Order: sequence, then structure tokens, then C-alpha cells
Amino acid sequence: MPLLRRPDLPADRRDAWWAFLDSAELLEGGRRTLLGALPTWRVEPAPIAVGTTALRRAVADVRAWLPRWSVPEVADEHAACAAALDEADRRLDALERTAADTDELDHVLDEVRHLMDRLDAFADAEAAFRRRWRCPDHRSGPAPGGDAQEGAGA
Repeated sequence: MPLLRRPDLPADRRDAWWAFLDSAELLEGGRRTLLGALPTWRVEPAPIAVGTTALRRAVADVRAWLPRWSVPEVADEHAACAAALDEADRRLDALERTAADTDELDHVLDEVRHLMDRLDAFADAEAAFRRRWRCPDHRSGPAPGGDAQEGAGA
């Protein structure tokens, strides 16, 4: 039985793909900053507000980019990401209140976990793009279907 191969990412969807990846990278930077502000046994963290502020800015910037990667083929995932950003704003408010009201790290970590779980909608959106098309990993690399191996370093 022959293997079915996903089609290459169409030229008219490349800008949407790159806008999506840029958004996801920006959001991931905000997530890492928040996680870096959490207390651990190894390091004295930055105030949690540093992390929540960074993630809140990332969420606002990513929201502004949503229209740039809105394509019908991933409309459901796009809507889920928009809803995740709205939920992130609410959860960031709750996280800041919880961090201010308690010394219980478990309560703070629960809020962070719920926040991060919801933002996984962006991983689902990436998977939807990749299920549908062969998407390039690097802008400077060959176009999908080129001679270089997929995933090779640029």
C-alpha cells in the first residue's frame, strides 16, 4: 500500500504559517519568563509580577497577530487559540491575586498549571498545520519538498 504524502505548504499560506510560528515563539518567551519567576529550591526568583507582566505582554502581542494566521484550514484551532488568550488574561489576574494572597506555593503552581495547559492550544494549532501540509521549519531553508532533509539545521 503506497504511503500518502502531505502536500507542501501552499505559497498563499506561507505568510500565515510564519505569522503563526512568530506568535507561538513570542508566547513561549512569555511562558518561560513566568516559569522562571516561580520559586525553586535552587534560585531566588524574580517577583512573580515580572513573569505575569511578561506573559501578559506576550498575550497582547500574540492577540494582535491572530488575524495574520487566520486561514480556513485551521479555523477551529485558530478559534481555540483566541479563546486561550482570553482565558490567559483571566488566569493571569487570578494568578496575581493568588500569589498576593497566599504563601502556599501549591496554590500558585496550580494557577500556573491551569494557565499553561490552556495555552497548549498553540501546540494543537501547529500540529493542525503540520497534519495538513509539509511546513518548513526555517525561513532560510529550502522550500517544502526541496532536496535537503526535513528538519535539517539551517
